[in-house]
Amino acid sequence: MTEADLVQQLASVAPQAQAILSERLADNGEVLLHPLVARMRDLAIDAYERGDEILSARLVAVFDAGLRDGDDSVQNAVSVSFVEDTPCWEPTRQRFIENWRKALRDEAQRWRGR
Repeated sequence: MTEADLVQQLASVAPQAQAILSERLADNGEVLLHPLVARMRDLAIDAYERGDEILSARLVAVFDAGLRDGDDSVQNAVSVSFVEDTPCWEPTRQRFIENWRKALRDEAQRWRGR
């Protein structure tokens, strides 16, 4: 999965992604992967907390695929800007993290072991 593939997949699973992509383009003149992943992570967390577990699960599935099948830049962005930057120490995030797929949970364990 390339950066373009990740962006396309995120846009296809989340209608809100287009507004986020437009915002990222306006801010930077291009879509920078790490800030985009961070914003989409926030969207997944917000969706989960609002009870929209379907949207959250769709986004998590894309990030899981990016971690497993992405090129180096996609894997790095998902590892750092999704997994590492999710505030896993907050009790309110535990249920969200428990719903991650295996590759993301394994990556979180790897980060915690550092």
